Amino acid sequence: MTDDAIGIEQLYDYGERLNEAKDKSQHVKDYRSIIKATDERNNIKTKQLAAQLISRFFKFFSELSDLAVDSQIDLCETEDLGISAFTST
Repeated sequence: MTDDAIGIEQLYDYGERLNEAKDKSQHVKDYRSIIKATDERNNIKTKQLAAQLISRFFKFFSELSDLAVDSQIDLCETEDLGISAFTST
């Protein structure tokens, strides 16, 4: 298993915890980790999943809105095909 695959599994875990949480604001660390997964060192699949999760849970983390928007813009500017499509979902 590669480091990227572990990253994807972690993202799925963060997303699942956020989906199940009644008070999503208690999971700021998970959302911050999702945002960090957009880092240029991660592979395209990790970035795509992170983009989906960022937009899905954006409304619950207003204190991280600047960071989330910046990460989405960075993904739109990346040359990897297919990433920018996930930032608008």
